[in-house]
Amino acid sequence: MRVIELDACSWRTVLDFYNALLAALGAPDWHGRSVAALIDSMVYGHINAVEAPYVVKVTGTARIPTAVKDEIVSVARIFAEHQKTDVKVEFQIEP
Repeated sequence: MRVIELDACSWRTVLDFYNALLAALGAPDWHGRSVAALIDSMVYGHINAVEAPYVVKVTGTARIPTAVKDEIVSVARIFAEHQKTDVKVEFQIEP
């Protein structure tokens, strides 16, 4: 399975997370920066250059702001729920 690796060490805002993820997915410039927009493009597909299945591996989260880490964890949780409906996108979060 394809692995998309993101290093969160320099992220200071939630927008930094979305910008890094969308760049790695080859998302169009008009792509929204929200969980709902991620679901549209990552679950339903045909928007980003990278299509499922894949794993998004986020490293370097030990010292990022709490709000950023909370957003990553929230997105990971939502995608874990979608795994139950046969969507092949997984998030892994490491310190």
